[in-house]
Amino acid sequence: MAKPLIVCRDLSIIYNKGKSNEFKALSGVNTDIYEGEYIILFGPSGCGKSTLMYSIQGSLPPGEGTLLIRGDDIYSYPPSERVYFQRYVMGIIFQSFNLIGSLSVLDNVALPMIFCNADKITRDRRAQSLLDRFGVGHVSHKIPAMLSGGQQQRVSVARSMVNDPKILLADEPTGNLDSVSTQQVMDKIDEINTFDRRTIIMVSHNAAHLSYAHRVYYLKDGVIVREVVNPQRKQIKPVREGETIVTELEQLARLFPYDSIDTLRVKSIVNFLTQDITFDQLSRLEHSTELFIKGKIDREAFVDSLVLPFERGGVEIPEKQAKKMSQIADRMIHQADDIRRFRAKKDNAGVFFSQHKLAERLRDHVLNMYNLKLNKEQDAHLVEMIADRVTGVIEDEQFNERLLLSVKNRGLGLTEKEADDVTRYFEKIIAQGVDVSYKN
Repeated sequence: MAKPLIVCRDLSIIYNKGKSNEFKALSGVNTDIYEGEYIILFGPSGCGKSTLMYSIQGSLPPGEGTLLIRGDDIYSYPPSERVYFQRYVMGIIFQSFNLIGSLSVLDNVALPMIFCNADKITRDRRAQSLLDRFGVGHVSHKIPAMLSGGQQQRVSVARSMVNDPKILLADEPTGNLDSVSTQQVMDKIDEINTFDRRTIIMVSHNAAHLSYAHRVYYLKDGVIVREVVNPQRKQIKPVREGETIVTELEQLARLFPYDSIDTLRVKSIVNFLTQDITFDQLSRLEHSTELFIKGKIDREAFVDSLVLPFERGGVEIPEKQAKKMSQIADRMIHQADDIRRFRAKKDNAGVFFSQHKLAERLRDHVLNMYNLKLNKEQDAHLVEMIADRVTGVIEDEQFNERLLLSVKNRGLGLTEKEADDVTRYFEKIIAQGVDVSYKN
């Protein structure tokens, strides 16, 4: 099995340690980053993402815990070796470009090679080649002030690659750019990851960037609060079969990247319960649903909160609709408990039912919800595909497609509407029962 390129174990970064103004910028961080991965450290300003990146770069020694790169503690290196590591192993792209205004673009890119004892002909050839590659070769004779922000950042990207580093760090690389320049720079960084096979670690608070990454670490107040796998990219980090399962929560996490897992689960159920109420009513409904999911109010109180007039703090929806909503939400929450207990089996050898038993129970939930009548062969196929979906062997689209297939082809032969209804409902149950975090 491949070994991680970068390992953090209980890593904490402490500023002014032992002084009255001591501050812990990172606390108990654990990561495994593999060679060739594209990792995004995501979160609001001040959450610790840049601190983690600069610790990996070799500029911020751990106050507590362990940081290993290629199996070595780089902070145990003598100064000369650490400089060598930063010069040849790490490349970095800054938000503010950090180009030297008195030097030409070519000289800015070639500058790091001076410290590697490369002669001028070699430096200029390498720098010009990179500038050409990143679409700014025609301005190599100009000074940075004569370039647009997007051009300056592409020059910065070229400079970061001039010593052919193994790891490329990018600290909010598009923070000062317009949308067009942002797209150009992001595409170039993605190219470096995809074609040059370089490991990328990017700091960002822009949710639009998340689709580029293999994995995203979400940080808040110096702590990694969750780790999410991007299902659209083939994973490099070894993952055991059934260890991960992609659910609707990942999609919601991209739309609401700063919300907690519990909040995303609330949104998932609320989205299913209603489509035609106002935003203010929706906010009230989310609050009541959160209390219901957490067990702070029972089903009767949940119905009351939905029926109560708006001016009295309720959602103000018809009683018949409120009772139907409560029935569906209650059923989803309890059905999701089956998945939650089954998914926890790796930590609980005494889990009370098997994968097949779980699939049979979930089959009963789905059939009861939509009053479907299946023959013996269809029933067996449904149990099989439910088991595959819950363990992550297939994704929601494949689940839907198999519902449409003929019985002869191991499907159910449902109509398109029936298949869509069953898939939609089943995904809601999974979203409640599966954690979006894939940390070991």
